[in-house]
Amino acid sequence: MLLSHLLALKKPQLKEFLDRQDMKRSGSKAEIRDRLDAALVSGTLTAEQVVQFLDEVTPWGKQHVFLYRGPTDSLAGWKSTESVERRLREHGQDHLLNSRLPLVLPEEMTLSSITHDGRRLRVTAIRKRQWSERRPDYDEARASDLGEPIHLRAFVERVTRGLVAFEWDLTANTAILQVSQVPSGIKYEDVAEEFSSLIAGWLDISRFRILDLRRAIRRLHEIEESGNGEARSHRINYRTLEGRRLEVISASPTCSVLGDPVIDSGLAAVRENGLGHLGNFYLCANGAAQCAAPHIVNGHSPPAAQEFHVIIIGYRNRVRLMTANDEDAVRHVLSRIRSYCA
Repeated sequence: MLLSHLLALKKPQLKEFLDRQDMKRSGSKAEIRDRLDAALVSGTLTAEQVVQFLDEVTPWGKQHVFLYRGPTDSLAGWKSTESVERRLREHGQDHLLNSRLPLVLPEEMTLSSITHDGRRLRVTAIRKRQWSERRPDYDEARASDLGEPIHLRAFVERVTRGLVAFEWDLTANTAILQVSQVPSGIKYEDVAEEFSSLIAGWLDISRFRILDLRRAIRRLHEIEESGNGEARSHRINYRTLEGRRLEVISASPTCSVLGDPVIDSGLAAVRENGLGHLGNFYLCANGAAQCAAPHIVNGHSPPAAQEFHVIIIGYRNRVRLMTANDEDAVRHVLSRIRSYCA
């Protein structure tokens, strides 16, 4: 199961892991899997090494993120590693401080690490996620002994490592809660609540104020409209105070919502008297200059190598990161979205 998760990573990430283990990178995924499997059997590769790498890259993969402002009281105690260690000791969690528990697939949500350096506190938990996925291509048709038609419907059993991480920037007094992609039917708010309950004894997340992301949708739309934006909108949805909604979707992901005078004016009018419900944007992962609106001609923009696809779910106050990326890009994009919530 660990190898399946490893091989499901993006190619550059898999190559990085193989380089760390001084293993050959060439060959098909089946051949790489056979080499990894042999290394596990021989002991030249351990499950702990695989888990450690997965824990490094998973937080920057497909996920949903909640953004917070920190509590208003003094942070002096939280900036002291000794103080944090005493607090954790009181709750039997001090063994995780600046350490890592190599969890594979725990049935219940379990803390795997707590890191602290005086500037940042990060808490990570792991949980097994298992579900059935409908696969019609594996369906079969048979007949009973009496000639009655029998239709067999196929489902594939899926298992993944669910990761949740809460990170508190003790300098800026801001925080994020990252939830890796979960199966359909599971609410991200429920996962966040489960994690909050897990650490409530020594860290109360309810003291943090969640950011209103509806403002970010409106602001990104306004800036793109002015011609100086760092995002291209593919879909924008506003809700009026009476509960009505207006949604505009561009012709394609490489085409902005903007460009039709009639639609633009209608959308702007609803924006002024409504609330951002949902925004589907392509943001520049490395700064505004590369993805700014002046590069859009007649509503179209060529695909950019550093574009980052996000959906801002205003009515749930969370950000959905649609693709895996590196840590720096994720942090940059989240910081830009945060800046538009002021």
